[in-house]
Amino acid sequence: MGDGGRMNCRAIAAFAFRCLIMLAVLVAGLAAQTPVVTYSGEAMRLRSATVTPTGGNTFALTLTMEDDNADSGLPTSFRRWWHCEVGNLPAAGAVLTVTVTNAGYSDTILPVWAQSTDGGVNFSDYVRMPTSAVPTRPSSTSHRFTIATPAGVDAIRIAKYFPYTVTRKNAYLASLASHPYVRSITPIGASQLGRPIELIELTDSSVSDAGKQRVWIHTAVHPAETPAFFLMEGFIDWLASGDPLAEQLLDHAIIDVVPMANPDGVWLGNYRTNANSVNLENEWRAPYNSTQPEILAMRTAIEGFMGTPSAPGGNPITVLLNLHATHNIAYPFHFRHVSNPNWNPTNNNAGVIPVVHQLENDWINAFEARSPFVALGSTANSTLGAPARPFVESMMHDRWTVDPQWTGAPGFQDEIMAITWEGTYGFGPTAGVWNTEADYELCGEQMGLALADYFGLGDLADISSYGATCTQLLHNGALAPVTGGHLVSLNFAGAHPASIGFIALGLQSATTPLPAPWQNCLSRTNLVTSVFVPVNAFGIGYWSYQLPAASGLAIYSQAITFRATGAGIVVDTSNGMRAANNY
Repeated sequence: MGDGGRMNCRAIAAFAFRCLIMLAVLVAGLAAQTPVVTYSGEAMRLRSATVTPTGGNTFALTLTMEDDNADSGLPTSFRRWWHCEVGNLPAAGAVLTVTVTNAGYSDTILPVWAQSTDGGVNFSDYVRMPTSAVPTRPSSTSHRFTIATPAGVDAIRIAKYFPYTVTRKNAYLASLASHPYVRSITPIGASQLGRPIELIELTDSSVSDAGKQRVWIHTAVHPAETPAFFLMEGFIDWLASGDPLAEQLLDHAIIDVVPMANPDGVWLGNYRTNANSVNLENEWRAPYNSTQPEILAMRTAIEGFMGTPSAPGGNPITVLLNLHATHNIAYPFHFRHVSNPNWNPTNNNAGVIPVVHQLENDWINAFEARSPFVALGSTANSTLGAPARPFVESMMHDRWTVDPQWTGAPGFQDEIMAITWEGTYGFGPTAGVWNTEADYELCGEQMGLALADYFGLGDLADISSYGATCTQLLHNGALAPVTGGHLVSLNFAGAHPASIGFIALGLQSATTPLPAPWQNCLSRTNLVTSVFVPVNAFGIGYWSYQLPAASGLAIYSQAITFRATGAGIVVDTSNGMRAANNY
């Protein structure tokens, strides 16, 4: 072979080598676009994950669920939370078929996701996946769904339901710290791993605490029952909103909220237990024997507020709300405790005494009247887990309410209404629409309104007539609540159709005669301003205004008409109307 042949062989070899290099780069590039699943972040939990390319930009993901704290000794039913991040997604988008295995829950729940376009540095808020991702059930312990990632999204976080984190709780508390109605945010103890367990106390401190009701609320002893967190935030946001009924409630009550009763469980991505793999709810069966720090913190704080029958606290707890969420139930509901007129602690301790049962009914009726979402649910009846009674309601009932000294001398204390509320993971208040964080935040606001109703507050404003008409002009009005106050709708009737009508407005009532020659008609308000109101063919005029949400504000109105006749100007005046805030 000549030199030219040898050169051609070398050129061919070099070209082949370059092709191999390019192919290797291409293969490496394809491999680099295979999604990667991680689950080491806050509130995340899986045992393992595999990703299998299935052609093009389609992949099969298998997510195997893990026990709380990777503790295989826990019941299968505790395996109900999964949450992870999927990164390294193809820029053009990917189709992911996700199979969640080793599941301890059986109800169908449309998962949620959050998206990132900067490599997982920042994520959007979690939202429900498209309804096309409603899972199927390949087996009794698995759930499968398919999602398509939008172009440009390079990482997603996916979860069984909307997550809530310690970081979010900390930021929320920081946002409340300077609010005038937040009296204090105080650590009442620490978790097994040293995280603070805070108590938020809200009231109007400009009003004496004497006679105020105390409400205790604690949230999500079971850490992944996250509807309770959203309810809690909505409730506190409403209390701090300046809503007149919230202000009235804060004038009459001290609200104590434990916003996260099990911070270790939340951080670790547990569903039901703390860092010690203990279901804290069961610890209430013997709270004075419990060694779990979360129970010790709450029990000690509750006991401090209650005092003893011989030395009750200045404002003992009268309402305790235990916030949770549950599977396999359609809508939010309460556990109402059966009425037991022969209750005794030794051989007949099922349920509660009748007066407490009735208080529970009053509370449930109030909440359902305020919340169409809660009203969709069916109340569950509970014996309070007799004979063990492993719930916080048992402690409140058994240690205080049924002690005859508690409702007798010297304290004459109220019985305690203690009850568990359960959120759910399925549809919201609109039929066929999956519930959201916002649904539970609104539910929290409605819970606040229900508390005000339960305590007999309300009637924030009223409207009433005073004085008499001059001849036949009759003045009426009505109120309707609106954001920031009440809409006052006024009218008058009995005017001559040819009249010119006005409504006079003032801040006080009056009985002052009009100037001559109309001195037989009285002014019923000290005039601050007036508005022209057309008179229709039936002698009727209409006008409305907003009564602002200002404590003690009252506005007085009166209708006045003028009509020209051959004998001069004829004036008629109506009775007065008083629209006033009652707080």
